[in-house]
Formats: sequence, structure tokens, C-alpha cells
Amino acid sequence: MSLVRRTKTPAIGLLLLALCGAVAAAWSSEAWKAARTPLASETLEAAKRMQMLWVLAELSGDRKFSSTITVQGSYAAPDGLPAEAERWRQEAGIAAPLEPRQERGREVYRGTYNTAPYQGDVLLFQENDGRMYYTVKLSAEAKGGMARSAEEAERLLLKLGQAGIGADWNATVRTVTGASLTDGFAAAEQALAEWGTAVPLDRYEDDRTISVTYETDYMGTGVAMKGRKANLQVAAHEDRERGETRLSFGTPLIAGEY
Repeated sequence: MSLVRRTKTPAIGLLLLALCGAVAAAWSSEAWKAARTPLASETLEAAKRMQMLWVLAELSGDRKFSSTITVQGSYAAPDGLPAEAERWRQEAGIAAPLEPRQERGREVYRGTYNTAPYQGDVLLFQENDGRMYYTVKLSAEAKGGMARSAEEAERLLLKLGQAGIGADWNATVRTVTGASLTDGFAAAEQALAEWGTAVPLDRYEDDRTISVTYETDYMGTGVAMKGRKANLQVAAHEDRERGETRLSFGTPLIAGEY
């Protein structure tokens, strides 16, 4: 099937523009800055890898760009949910209060902090094994918000690492194209190929969705899959009612729905 591609800025130029100036942290006060710690370098490149996802999205789609980056983890919590939720908030350096709620018969703590141009949503709960589980979802609707949310993710990873609280992350950038399902996914695959090797590890397809997980040589660390390391997932979902196809790029896997 032939694929008609729009004229775009060369990929190398896009990446250089994306990486210049956007990755450096720019906190509003000294209290939000965290000293570098001996965490794995792979953990600290969230901003760089999220910029790459954005470039892939720009090469493949043409509107409705958005991003989500999630920091999550669990740790032993001997002091009970209320005390541990407050300790976690202080260790994470989040000023917004966390409020208790009942959800599905479970007590949880939730909070939201809006820091233009992104929003952070926090969820904490404690399992029967005594461990505390947490998720921070950082969402943004534009490139500037994406860059700032990635900086915030790296800040959280550093702060929680300093506190000995386990932390991991994943990120997704989404866009929309007017192309069909097959042409939209073909454009995404061509964008992947421009950067290096992308080995397909797992594929799902139905009449409206194509999703493929890859091991690439340019997206950093990944998760174990079929004896290899999956570090990039790409999905296309056709919305026939709107006449558009949603494209999602995630590392190491897509966070949430696509």
C-alpha cells in the first residue's frame, strides 16, 4: 500500500529543537530542586525519552498532541495509611494536601496539583500486605507542558529515590491524524525506522486497532518480553465516527488507553 507523507521538518532537526533548552530543569523555587543522587542513569532520562516520543508523534500525526507521564511504586509502610500518606507527600515535596476517600470499599488518598502548563494527579493506598502503593499522573496538552511534566517526573524520581521509596515510570505521547488506520500506523512505523532498529516483539490487531511493542536501539531500558527488552509501544486506533486515527507512542509501554 502506497503511503503519501506530508512534507515535514527533517527528523534530526526536530529532535535537536526538542532537546535544546527543554530538558534542563526550571523550577520556580529552590525548594523544588533536588540534589543529584546515584540513581541509575536510565531512571534520570525521562525528559530525553519523552522528547523522542514527541518527535515520533510530530512525524506521524498533525493535531491534538498530548502527553502523559506516570511515576509509580510501592514500599513498606509500617505506620499505617494516614501517617504514611503524609510522609510520602513530604518526601515527594508536594505542597498540595492529600485527602482521604472511600473508593470501591477501600480508603485511598488523592490529590491534585496544577502547575501550568501541566497537571499532577496523585493516588495512594495501602494493601493488605502492609505496602503503600502510589501513582502520580502528570498530563499536558502542548510541547511546553510535556517538557515541564517530564522535568517534574525526574524531580519526583530523585526525591523518592533519596527517601528510599521505590519508583518507576512510563510515558505516552498521543496525536491524531486524518489518515486511515493502516496508513496512520504505516506513518508511525516509518518514523520509527528513521531513528534506527525497531524489532517487533508483540502485535495486536483488530478492525479498528493496531498495537505493536518493539525493542529499539534508541529508547533506552525496557521491560522483559519474549527474551528481549521491550522499550517502545506504538498503537493506532481508528475513530470512524470522527474520521480520524489516534496514534499513541509509549515507553517502555503505553500508559493507559489508546
